Amino acid sequence: MTRFFLAALAAASIIAPAAAMAAPAATQIVVTGQGSSTAMPDMATENFTVSTNAGRAADAAGDNNARYERLTKALEALGVASGDIRTTSYNVSYTLPAPPQPAQPGNIVPAPERSGYFVYRGVAVTLHRLALVGKAIDAAIAAGVTDIGGVNFGIADRKAQQAQALRNAVRDARAQGEAMAAAAGLHIVRVRSMQQGFASMPVPMARMAADMGPAPAPPTQIEPGSVETQASVTITYDAQ
Repeated sequence: MTRFFLAALAAASIIAPAAAMAAPAATQIVVTGQGSSTAMPDMATENFTVSTNAGRAADAAGDNNARYERLTKALEALGVASGDIRTTSYNVSYTLPAPPQPAQPGNIVPAPERSGYFVYRGVAVTLHRLALVGKAIDAAIAAGVTDIGGVNFGIADRKAQQAQALRNAVRDARAQGEAMAAAAGLHIVRVRSMQQGFASMPVPMARMAADMGPAPAPPTQIEPGSVETQASVTITYDAQ
């Protein structure tokens, strides 16, 4: 019985290396898949600037504060939460008056540049209802906002859209890998490695349209475009 066991073990030790040597080596296929996910935005961010100027710092700051207070009250009256209105920057600077320029015959004297104290306040407003985008702009202008930096549309649940873009990228990579393997007379047997590449969400352009009705002051209308998230993955497959 012992001799039979030892003989079987010796035979297995001879056959196993031979079988391992006979197994074909896997061929690695490396592909980069691209994927995207498109959806309509459900939120927007507006950027405003309140700029004031006066000979005294207190006057410039007081004017700025008054405009900001009118802005916040007007936005809250529209239903914007106070937590969605935030100051992103605040700056006070002073500019010396330019020395007077003597008039020369035949030359036009340029208008003097503004001097004194300048107060700049940046304000970002997050809107969770797109119907308020145009109304918020009109309210800001009426409150005394001096600059509107733009409207950025987005999606509140960005992770869900990014996950969908990644799933599409993995499907694209799999299709590429299977096509390459089939062309070489192989088939994919396993995933060896997987690495995420870039993921981007371009800001859609805002389209503005004016009401052509008889009203003397038509409200601001802004129509958002769709938001597209793009992703890429690099996958290494083993094929035989």
